[in-house]
Amino acid sequence: MNPITYSLVTPMQPASRAVSTVLRLGLGVVWLVAGLLKVNDPDGMVRSVRVFRILPDALVQPIAYGVPFLEIALGMLLVVGLAVRLSAVVSAVMFAVYIAAIASAATRGLRIDCGCFSSGGDLTADAPTHYTSELIRDSLLLAAAGLLAWRPSGYLAVDRLLDQPVNDLSGSTADGCEVEEGTVDNRR
Repeated sequence: MNPITYSLVTPMQPASRAVSTVLRLGLGVVWLVAGLLKVNDPDGMVRSVRVFRILPDALVQPIAYGVPFLEIALGMLLVVGLAVRLSAVVSAVMFAVYIAAIASAATRGLRIDCGCFSSGGDLTADAPTHYTSELIRDSLLLAAAGLLAWRPSGYLAVDRLLDQPVNDLSGSTADGCEVEEGTVDNRR
């Protein structure tokens, strides 16, 4: 078995599970806060998306209205620990898109507030941009999402309950493998 496959199928150590749990809950809270701060300001979100000058006008409104709900959904899924790997992958993609958009704005000399945790928009001539700190923050969040996608099994997660094998009276698990009485099934 190659090292990557081995690391994906071997049981996680308690420390790895703890790190996974902290990453999952941290990302979940970040998504919930970001989404909840934006969901009640659809006009601000439209302004935030439009100010990047990337999307065609026909896509600005649907994206602006949908992003806060996607962020809230990701936050809820991560906090309860349901579909953790999928949520982490979607999170990673979103952070990569945010990083690309902020880098694009900086490269093109735009002076904007990204609107990541507020309604963004154009900045006045004397207001400072925060591109560097935004790129560092989103890069760290991208790394956290990547780690969580790689090792999603943490504590306090609904996924762990759903992944438990179901033993019937004959001593076989849900996948049809026989388990001897008194042994521990460590195939995860």
